Amino acid sequence: MGQAPQAEGRRGVGDLIGGFVAGLYGVPAGIGFASLAGINPMLGIYAGMLPVAVSAATSGTVLLIATLTSSIALTMGGVIDASGFSGEQVSQAAFTMALLVGVILAAIGVLRLGWIVNYISNSVLTGFVLGIAILIIAGKVPDIFGYDPTDVSNKMVKALDVVVHPGDWSPAATAVGLGTIVAGFALKALPGVSRYALIIVVLAGTAIVWLLGLDVALVSDQATIPSGLAALPIPGGPEDLPDPTMVPDLLVGAVAISIVALALGAGIRPAFPNPDGSRASQSRDFLAVGLGNLAGSLFQSPPVGGSLSRTALLHDGGASSRLGGFAAAATVVVLVVFFGPVVGAIPEPVIGGLLFIVGVGLVRGRLPDTRLAVRTGTMPAVTLVVTFVLTLSVPLQWAIMLGALLSLAAYVVGSASRGELVVARHDGHGWLLEADIPAELPADEPLVLRHQGPNFFAEVPAMVDALPDPDPTHPGVVVLDVGELRHVASTALKQLDRYEAKLSRSGGAMVLTGVGPAPRAVLAKTGLLERIGEENVLPPDPHLGGALEAGRRRGQARLFELQAARSSVSQ
Repeated sequence: MGQAPQAEGRRGVGDLIGGFVAGLYGVPAGIGFASLAGINPMLGIYAGMLPVAVSAATSGTVLLIATLTSSIALTMGGVIDASGFSGEQVSQAAFTMALLVGVILAAIGVLRLGWIVNYISNSVLTGFVLGIAILIIAGKVPDIFGYDPTDVSNKMVKALDVVVHPGDWSPAATAVGLGTIVAGFALKALPGVSRYALIIVVLAGTAIVWLLGLDVALVSDQATIPSGLAALPIPGGPEDLPDPTMVPDLLVGAVAISIVALALGAGIRPAFPNPDGSRASQSRDFLAVGLGNLAGSLFQSPPVGGSLSRTALLHDGGASSRLGGFAAAATVVVLVVFFGPVVGAIPEPVIGGLLFIVGVGLVRGRLPDTRLAVRTGTMPAVTLVVTFVLTLSVPLQWAIMLGALLSLAAYVVGSASRGELVVARHDGHGWLLEADIPAELPADEPLVLRHQGPNFFAEVPAMVDALPDPDPTHPGVVVLDVGELRHVASTALKQLDRYEAKLSRSGGAMVLTGVGPAPRAVLAKTGLLERIGEENVLPPDPHLGGALEAGRRRGQARLFELQAARSSVSQ
């Protein structure tokens, strides 16, 4: 009992360290993402204050960090450009969109509609993120080389113009920008410091420019960076608050930003489960992000969404409770109030190099999903390519809206009713189907489940959530009868892969039965067949209940193997 306070103390220290790292990264990232949106850099910083604290206080996922992200920033910038707002109206438009996004996300959370994010397919989301990544990289090329052709507005064309005119590059900016990129990738390749590489290069790049007195553009050249209490986002008048008269011009864009926040934020809950083992509600997380947007809109914040990278920094720093989010928000406040001049001294080429690295990281992070969509079939591949092209060629708010419509159309075409998983139990006379799935895998027999209805991506996450948690104290086996499905969606494969990995980590295993030739070929292409084991993927059986019986026998054999292996290790 005497060690409990020490354990609590260690967790508290981890929260403070993780929060400090996340907050420290949030300042240059906020500035960079604000530049992507074409808004005042301070607004990107303000997104790391109150919205982070409010969402941390109300979310189901205790490590969730909700702040300005690259995807939201680019989408918001497109909405503002399309609306025709300029000057001081730009900032006010950002506050108004934060208010609208807050209302939309909070309503989804209150009505428990978090499941609607499942209707945005893996291929659509992958195509959109890949397009966003290319736009981020192209958009920061002028900052990296210190040359901005003002007569070109398209990001892709402007980047190409910069690349083909090396004589117009600034030597100092080029050296700093390319140096940031090289140093960033080098540090990210080093174990132990990879998570903090971008923070290190920003601090080092700023120090080098200051010490050598290099003539490069600074953040303070783009906007005034206040210091002291004047740096806090306290409204000074109506221009610092949302404007209801802007709502008609911004509503469609706010819906698009909400879709982006829903789709990208949904990955945080499964990636960072609560340290205490409690299950988080996706709807509650969306409510928390909505409340963060509502609060932030009144204190000069643009729209925010769940940030996977910022949450990862919080987690890797040792955070295990909501205190980490509060520490992250407090860190941003302290940095701005006491070190405003230092923030203003961050070089623009360093910010450009940082975002270049972020863009490349987004591409690399989506390569597995890209391969998955391409290998799954023609429709997912076409959907991915179409969404990618739309993202590069039309305003982003319309790209994500059209992508969502593509997902919905695919659902309508491929599914007429909802699928479900049911427990299949043999009572000695025949097979009985029962609706109640146990919370944990049994230790003495395999759990046999049968899939009923169509196999489509919208149902899969909900069905996987219903699967029992493996118990690391004993091996367990799940036997899943897939019902002779003729196709397997890429989203289904992704969720199935995650659950199989979860079972393996706990010493359990999976058996699939009723798998026809086409789905088996897809499993082979994606590598899932090898991970599950070819002997554990059984074909359909024409006899009624034959596939279930074959799966049960194989599941019992697999459970015996696992028990024997564990027994030999313990001895």
